[in-house]
Amino acid sequence: MIQRLRQILPHDQVAQRLVRNLKWIFSSQVAMAILGMISLAVSARALGAAGLGALALIEAFARINARLVHFEPWQAVIQYGSIALEEKDTARFENLVGLSIVLDVIGGLAAAALILFLAPLVAGSIGLDGGAAHLLSLGALAVALSLRATGVALLRLYDRFDLLAKIDAATALFRLLLSIIAWLVGGSLVHFVVIFVLFSLAEGLIAFIFGRREMRQRGQKPRFGSLIATLGQNRGFLRFMWNSNLAVILRQTTQRLDVVILGALVAPVFVGHYHIARKCGDAAIRLGRPIKQAVFPEFSRLAASGDYVRIRKTALWISVAFCAILLAGVIPALIYIVPILDAAFGEAFVAAAPVVSIQAVAVALFLAGVILGPVLLSLGHDRELMLIGAATAALFFALIYPFVVTFGVNGAALSHLISNTLWLVACGWLVMRTLEAKTRPDTASKSEVRS
Repeated sequence: MIQRLRQILPHDQVAQRLVRNLKWIFSSQVAMAILGMISLAVSARALGAAGLGALALIEAFARINARLVHFEPWQAVIQYGSIALEEKDTARFENLVGLSIVLDVIGGLAAAALILFLAPLVAGSIGLDGGAAHLLSLGALAVALSLRATGVALLRLYDRFDLLAKIDAATALFRLLLSIIAWLVGGSLVHFVVIFVLFSLAEGLIAFIFGRREMRQRGQKPRFGSLIATLGQNRGFLRFMWNSNLAVILRQTTQRLDVVILGALVAPVFVGHYHIARKCGDAAIRLGRPIKQAVFPEFSRLAASGDYVRIRKTALWISVAFCAILLAGVIPALIYIVPILDAAFGEAFVAAAPVVSIQAVAVALFLAGVILGPVLLSLGHDRELMLIGAATAALFFALIYPFVVTFGVNGAALSHLISNTLWLVACGWLVMRTLEAKTRPDTASKSEVRS
């Protein structure tokens, strides 16, 4: 796909940078997907279906609480930081980074406090009893100190996608090695929860450390002056951060809270089956993130310059290429799903074949429109993206209870399938309508110039 993009995109600086960054991100996401699936297989064989289900509940509870209260500023920092760097306004950029660090610290501490407060109250109702209930509180350590959002923004703004790719692959390898050690020594659930905490801390801090190093090499440093003044220099920053995060929160809430809801409705063994389906889907989504992460800074720059024709052309070709890859990957996986599950996770997880198949189709629909979110954000449709996310999340939560009651664990995957269809159609329609309106005057102007 990357070679095809190299052929069809214009040979200019934007295209060259986009292809280079795609190569780095895609390579790292492939490595992370592979390492993550191996880690999942190790955890499944070490803990069994019920133990894996408990681990899934603990991870999901920590991550969903973090998403609810830790609003990550990286998209807003990229959007407004690009302008500050373009205008060579170093002081404004440094103040923006300082604001991002403050928001990250406050968000992490708030998430940890929320987990500690809620864990004793909800543990029993989601199927975690005894020692597993105390492990739910341990998830607070995984989110208490996370500056990853600021680090990611810095590395992407400085065009260090290569460094970020290496960091992400290294942390995934770190988790795999710890998981293998725990499996070999007969580790229990508590050992795998500790591994999750260590992995989350590494993931949250290493990107920031290297991003801060890149700042220092450029003679820049975060400034912690008046936050009000910084927000005044970057009008609309909080609105953009709120809308872009709310869109992600609504999306990820359905991808995290579904496990918690299942914990209250079905036995842990079925949660384990669903966790396999979700993790397989997450591995596929990782392969789509390179495109999403690489195109957003480029689309933001193109939108700032008013080059909407280039946005439309780039978005079209990337979407076509990625959909072709999806068809080539999903169809064989659906055909051979039973032997794949048997070989990867063991005979105990062959029963998960139906839910894995449904989830695979749901994820494919989401990935088919993977760049629609970045396009809408770059075009200033952060509010509309948030509203679409709210509508699809509302549909998902309206469906999941009756679907699980009717179809069992497969109902959760069916809820994702239907809500993802709505998301794809709504975002696709809005992108086409907006770009058509943006490019029509340009076309008319060019025709007048020729005449």
